[in-house]
Amino acid sequence: MKRSFSPTGAALLAASVLLAACNNDTGSTALPGDDHDHEHEHGESAGRLVFTHADGANSRVYVHDLESGETIADFALVHPATAVYASPESRYAVILQRDNDQVEFLDNGIHLHDDHTHEDAPAMLGFTLTGVAPTHYRVNGEHAALYFDGDDGAGQMSRFELFSDESLEAGGVLAAQTLDTAHHGVAEPLEGLVLASHTATSGDAPDGVTVFELHGDHFHDEGELGTACPGLHGAATSGLYTVFGCQDGALLAELHGDHFHAHKIAAPERLATVLGHPDVAQLAAFSYPGDTLYVIDPEAETATETDWRDGAVDSGGDPVSAVARAFDAHGEHLLILDGEGDLHVLETADWSHRGSVSLLDDVPAAGPAPALAVSAAAEQAFVTDPAAQALHVLDLESLSVETVDLDFAPTGLAWTGIGGEHDHGEGEEGHDHDDEHDHEH
Repeated sequence: MKRSFSPTGAALLAASVLLAACNNDTGSTALPGDDHDHEHEHGESAGRLVFTHADGANSRVYVHDLESGETIADFALVHPATAVYASPESRYAVILQRDNDQVEFLDNGIHLHDDHTHEDAPAMLGFTLTGVAPTHYRVNGEHAALYFDGDDGAGQMSRFELFSDESLEAGGVLAAQTLDTAHHGVAEPLEGLVLASHTATSGDAPDGVTVFELHGDHFHDEGELGTACPGLHGAATSGLYTVFGCQDGALLAELHGDHFHAHKIAAPERLATVLGHPDVAQLAAFSYPGDTLYVIDPEAETATETDWRDGAVDSGGDPVSAVARAFDAHGEHLLILDGEGDLHVLETADWSHRGSVSLLDDVPAAGPAPALAVSAAAEQAFVTDPAAQALHVLDLESLSVETVDLDFAPTGLAWTGIGGEHDHGEGEEGHDHDDEHDHEH
């Protein structure tokens, strides 16, 4: 039975979110009560939210401290952000500016030092990544891979960049690889390896996977997987298994020592979005079109259709669409935001529908899309509401909601801070597939 909850209680975030950005020379606001020129030692931290305002040359990124309830910093962006993600260990925000071929990075200021937490002032990092159309962002363990689609017409080939929190702290990436063609694709990081989408002809949809091995500051091409994956879109990893969405189901790549076994898992629809979590043996895959959920069991090599909607329909009486998806920090729940603004909560132990929460009154087809993020330090999820210029905070235990009003439509959202051992965002998929050329989130 569907359960709806109205926003209750005082806002978790303070009204200081409403403060207008200060367009000073450094691009940051003065921080209330502290110049932050020194380190502060604290216990456990609730973390900091990073979200952006897309306003042309006046675009900014905001940092909100969840423990103090204050917006503690904002910075000017070179270009409007199209998405924001957390780095593998959640210290940095990865700020994609896809329409302007650039990526910036922000240090949220919270980091571990020996056995305690330091909280410093947030700061933009002094380097950027440039490349044509940064789109898919994938995290697995301590590594992240950012895939640039390239441009066939301009002769700019696809490429991916591999980095970690440690490499970002040192001021760069671990390695980069330019591919032979330009295509809308994805690169899935593994320990010492990257599995990247492949196509024989630039501009075509990818149809296979090439394995790259990291050697110091560069990669070696180790060849393609033997099993094709026509219409490849989306990837995720759980344990030794990596799954790619295909036109005819899913491609399962199983690591065996120094090589992979590749298997095809049949499904009646095209799978185009895949999510995984290190503490969940199965993976979640969504069809395109239709947003049907298939639970992928790598051991059994099966794809089982699973009801995530619990009968929810849109205003036209059709099954609701999926707008954003994420596992919670410990993999206990799969969260799915639908096109009517309701967030569905599934229990991953048996994939049952626990309940749904009414969050957004309007999810417009145009403009910034709602973004979903989860905390790795508390049982919380966060959803942006661009139409209402608001941010919603969901308690995953009680399914209660608190709402914070903003004075702009937020674009992108990431939780940053210090989480648990497995809280590295492995289920995050940096692009949803509404169609081949629609690059939302």
